[in-house]
Amino acid sequence: MGDLANRDDVEVLLRRFYGQVFADDVLAEPFSELRAQGLESHLPVMCDFWETVLFRAGLYRGNALVVHRQLDRRHPLHAKHFARWLGLWETTVDEMYDGPAADRAKTQAGRIARAMHRRLRGADARELDAPTADIRA
Repeated sequence: MGDLANRDDVEVLLRRFYGQVFADDVLAEPFSELRAQGLESHLPVMCDFWETVLFRAGLYRGNALVVHRQLDRRHPLHAKHFARWLGLWETTVDEMYDGPAADRAKTQAGRIARAMHRRLRGADARELDAPTADIRA
């Protein structure tokens, strides 16, 4: 097992991760619109985002908070959603990759989940500070 090294690795990770998200009981509703549109419609943006986060590629020019605020209006996002998203992300990364970039992907996802929850709900969530084993259920 190698480390995340480039955009191709990010795309493979995202395809596997979102395949799990779309079938997940907790996340199915918030991701229903993306599932209906098809992953291909949003994959280039997500690849730009994660390639920028992981490798400082400078490709992502959007505002993830604005996108998630819009989603939150239609499907309110709570700590259980962010915890489940984070748990699936960490499990998927661990199943596929090992190394500094994979560790950075998990660390950054935790930061993103906590910050997004805080900005949307106005408070921190203990569920997002739990050890990863507790949120991978």
